[in-house]
Amino acid sequence: MNKVNIFYGSKSKFNDLIPSEYRSLSDLAYQFDNDSKNLKLIVPNNERRYPKEEPKEKINVKNFVIGSSEYAGVNEHVITNFINFLSKFEVQNLYVQNPPQQMYDQIIRLFSKPKIQYQEYKKLELRHLKDINSKYNDVIIGQESVKSHLLQALFPLTLKNRQKPIVLLFYGKSEVGKTETAKYISQILKEPIFRKQFSMYQNTQFATYLFGGTYQETSFAKDLLDRESNVLLLDEFDKANPIFHSAFYQLFDEGIYEDRNYSLKLNKSIIICTSNYTDLKDIEENLGSAIYNRFDKIIKFSDLNKEAKKQIGAKEYSRLSQEFNYDLPEDIKIRLEEAYLKCDNVRQIHHTIENTFSLCIIDNEMNN
Repeated sequence: MNKVNIFYGSKSKFNDLIPSEYRSLSDLAYQFDNDSKNLKLIVPNNERRYPKEEPKEKINVKNFVIGSSEYAGVNEHVITNFINFLSKFEVQNLYVQNPPQQMYDQIIRLFSKPKIQYQEYKKLELRHLKDINSKYNDVIIGQESVKSHLLQALFPLTLKNRQKPIVLLFYGKSEVGKTETAKYISQILKEPIFRKQFSMYQNTQFATYLFGGTYQETSFAKDLLDRESNVLLLDEFDKANPIFHSAFYQLFDEGIYEDRNYSLKLNKSIIICTSNYTDLKDIEENLGSAIYNRFDKIIKFSDLNKEAKKQIGAKEYSRLSQEFNYDLPEDIKIRLEEAYLKCDNVRQIHHTIENTFSLCIIDNEMNN
């Protein structure tokens, strides 16, 4: 074999490394399974002797490419006995993305010096903090007190020798800027955020997701390996049953995460957990001290005050007015402002203004 390449990172970056023409794991596994089902009948000759069976010719494969999404689509024995499967083909170049640990160990045993590459994620620099300092209050309205705490928490990642992740907890009522702040950090770094909504998982399903199941099942470790960003948002982290918190101890402490199939290490990552609790005592009581004390910084997001609601409403009104190409009558604008000042969060303000625009435009169209 000429080249053995192992790549850890996202699909988009892996695609940049592979040749344009190749055979995939799914393709070769399908062909091999079909060939295995063919029965060959050997009959003796006139002298009652069986002809000598010629060794089966191997299939020549110039470029064998294995993307991480393919592990779920093949029989488990292809992965657990990967070297045996590989021996059925004459492969010149092998490219593997995020291999399960069992497959990786087999490749390392067979090939002494494979080329191993890791995706280079964007690193937080001092210039990014300066951007946050100058623009944060215009992007996330009503959370002026958050900015200084955020800058303080993120600064260690700008140091050359700091490798372990920064782990933050944003807490406060729903839709006051927690998730948007996480998204804003990823926008500053120009990478799409890695987001997991923990409230979506039920206990049995969540156990398999965190600790690993079969290769056909999705897992947190595999999703982390496939990520496109070093900014991780674990939304509604408090919704996960406390019995699962032990899965995050080593990740929060050292950036290392392992399940039954995969192993990885995060360097210079920003891990942001959110909670809708409004009191620190409630958070520690519900999360437990073991996980609570592992957060590098816990940042409170306050309720929106009247001035913040005015700014958010004015900004949203301007945006929707352009989108609908319509301006509300002055008397309706006054009543609309009175209405959205009674809202609790950004989502409610958005819906109030959008619904008002829709109703007025429909009314106007119907009457004309």
